[in-house]
Amino acid sequence: MHQSDVVIVGAGMQGATMALAAARAGLRPLVVERGKVGSGATGNSYGIIHGGLRYLQSLSVGRWQRSRQAQAWFLDNYPEHVRPLACAMPLYRHTLRSPMAFRAASAIESCLYRGTGLSRRLPRLQLLGSEEIARAYPLPRRDLAGAALWHDLVADDMETLLRKILADAGASGAALMEDTEAGELIVADNRVVGLNVTHADGSAEEIATPRVAICAGSWSSRWPQEPKAATTATLAFNLVLDIPFPGDAALAVSETPGKGRSYFLRPLEGGTFAGTFYRPAPGAREPDVTPADIAAFLEVLDRALPGYGIAEAGVRAVMPGLLPDTDGTGRTLSAADTISTPGPAGLSQVLGSKLTTAPLLSMDAARRLWPQEARRAA
Repeated sequence: MHQSDVVIVGAGMQGATMALAAARAGLRPLVVERGKVGSGATGNSYGIIHGGLRYLQSLSVGRWQRSRQAQAWFLDNYPEHVRPLACAMPLYRHTLRSPMAFRAASAIESCLYRGTGLSRRLPRLQLLGSEEIARAYPLPRRDLAGAALWHDLVADDMETLLRKILADAGASGAALMEDTEAGELIVADNRVVGLNVTHADGSAEEIATPRVAICAGSWSSRWPQEPKAATTATLAFNLVLDIPFPGDAALAVSETPGKGRSYFLRPLEGGTFAGTFYRPAPGAREPDVTPADIAAFLEVLDRALPGYGIAEAGVRAVMPGLLPDTDGTGRTLSAADTISTPGPAGLSQVLGSKLTTAPLLSMDAARRLWPQEARRAA
């Protein structure tokens, strides 16, 4: 029988950083993953670690600060696994995505850097002229007023990053169980004393542990002790298209110029990486992408970037995942981070809304869930 101070269910970004937070609190984590490391929403994500500039358009200063702190965490802890990514967004007159709006956001951000004491780690926002951006991309030209150019971080190899985080947490070898399904808790006197798991070959095992932390994202609903707040109602997927993309920057476009949901495109291995498309999928158990889903996404991208040939492009890969939403309909993604203790004692769930801020949520969770251990480790 394996023994561990804490079992982490899930080896995406939330689970990996939760294992690291547990290790830094002086606990020995064991990670259980139903597939391979990074095989869920994290591994199939667009890989961008956002800096929060977009939050300033709605004056969400707290979310901006937390995103910048999260970027700094990746740069400080895993600089060899992330890199700056230039991102361009075309701007249009008479819309919220206008040069005036981004000048204001840039000015606010400069003030916030001074006021919060955060260090600027990436280049400042720049504004490009309409002719410059139009020469680079086949954009709708009506009311085009220029473009905003900023830098975020990107993890090009998410699996390698996750495995490095897990290794730093001591969650490798026997302490990392891939292709293993978490099952029923083992409880005594209303306290966790263990966890039943089933391996890919069908063999069952008991893990002795006083703590279980569910960090499986939307997959939490597959687990018997799932807190009722978790849902699996939104399908999200990215596409790798068999069409070359100009330049090295990512491009943010929308179906209606200057309005609505943004879709990002960037070069990837001679093709185009495009994301992210969402569809309500109430009750979904697997991230099943249909031909109709792919066709719908290609139509949206073709309208957003006419003349680029997206409608005729072949699809190299589909990268799907399931995400939690707010009400079970799949129409509104959850924007809240939650740390819950649904019981019995020793059981917790950490459910993050953004890949970017997952490490900060994990550190917060460790301090809240295991304060005595964290104080001793400090």
